[in-house]
Amino acid sequence: MSIFKKVSAFLTAVGIAAAFTGCSDTRYGLEVDDVKVPAGIYIYYANSAYNNALSMLKAENPELDTEDVKAVKAASLEGVDTLTWIHNKATELCVSYVAVEKKFDELGLTLDDDAKANLDFMMDYYWSSYEASMTKNGISEDSFSKIMTSSYKSEAIFEYYYGTEGELGVSEDELKKYYLDNNIRAEYVAFNLYDGAGNLLKTDGKKDMMKMVKAYKERVEDAYDDGGVEAVMTEMSVVQEEYKAYCTSISEEAAGVTGTTTTTTTAATTTTTETTTAESADATDETAETTVVTETDENGSAVTVETTTTEATTTTTAAEGSSDETTTSTVSFPNERIIPIINEEDYEEGDEIPYSPSEKAYKDLLAIKEKDYGKPYIVEEDEVYYLIVRYDLEDRATEKDLWNEDQIYSVQVSMFGEDFDEMIKEWSDKMNVVRNEAAYKRYDPFKFDM
Repeated sequence: MSIFKKVSAFLTAVGIAAAFTGCSDTRYGLEVDDVKVPAGIYIYYANSAYNNALSMLKAENPELDTEDVKAVKAASLEGVDTLTWIHNKATELCVSYVAVEKKFDELGLTLDDDAKANLDFMMDYYWSSYEASMTKNGISEDSFSKIMTSSYKSEAIFEYYYGTEGELGVSEDELKKYYLDNNIRAEYVAFNLYDGAGNLLKTDGKKDMMKMVKAYKERVEDAYDDGGVEAVMTEMSVVQEEYKAYCTSISEEAAGVTGTTTTTTTAATTTTTETTTAESADATDETAETTVVTETDENGSAVTVETTTTEATTTTTAAEGSSDETTTSTVSFPNERIIPIINEEDYEEGDEIPYSPSEKAYKDLLAIKEKDYGKPYIVEEDEVYYLIVRYDLEDRATEKDLWNEDQIYSVQVSMFGEDFDEMIKEWSDKMNVVRNEAAYKRYDPFKFDM
């Protein structure tokens, strides 16, 4: 065998004989300026684009079976076939990835210790959870790490431009004003007008439910008269728990469940207490946690709101060597919500506006004046009654409560997120992009198994 044939055979065996055999190199997905984007990164973004396409198609046509590959391929998005749209979107995401990498280096930025620690934690968590799926689809740990790191680099660039000390940012006072002007602090209990079997209540049943709601409203009013807003919040939590117990009881009754389970709906102050080992000296502190949750509105659509939980923590340390060393945490008012104010002008005609908890309840909340904060109101709808209370958001917009670093960053994103996206697009538009068509063909998003 000639030297040429021996070398060619060896290189073919290790998968790098493209120059000799005419095979294409699919180890990268595309080239952006002088950067070859690894195939794993392209695959990740192609899968993201694929899932995005399915969501958009389902929104346009709820009857579409998104598991029917032929039907999905035959559909179109924004004037092109689905596969072309996915390829275009994946390309856009890859170019943005390179734009962020280059700008991060150009600005001389580095990730601080907190970002690095968070990145390490997130990487360990997600890779341990999805390693099998990722590697099976061609995404290496190195590629996934680069994608995760890019998100932290993007945050650092955003902070550089739009942070409180950034050249395009605003002061913390302006951020807080924006937050207060664009959110509602509220609490509500939704009394569904269905029986335990899931049937809509008839007239008499609705009347009985309204009597219950009015009785609760009177209790909350009494709480307001006796102890102000804090007493209202306590009473609303009790109402929520009692109504949950009521729903459980009628569901069990409808299902014919019997046993030792008992349900109580008597008025009582409810707190949740947990005991853990203490590691610090005597201390009392209060913190707030904001959780993004998805609910269902009156039309069955997903609505995103924030649930805020105030947690008062009292730590007691006994004498050294004692077994009585404990920390007690009492979680208060877990049903309070921070609801974004909607600008209807941002929506086109025919768009479904994500009112929370429903359009009527939202607009009634919006109409409540400051002098009536803390007072309960009833909102009547065909399938649900709401007992709602609006609170003063400014009372909780403090450093010890809701106004923390995460909240400040969230407000910055709300104010400048679209501007930052446009900034990245401008950087991306200036880049030279060459797709590796062999890779695009090989890594078919319809064959991914994530």
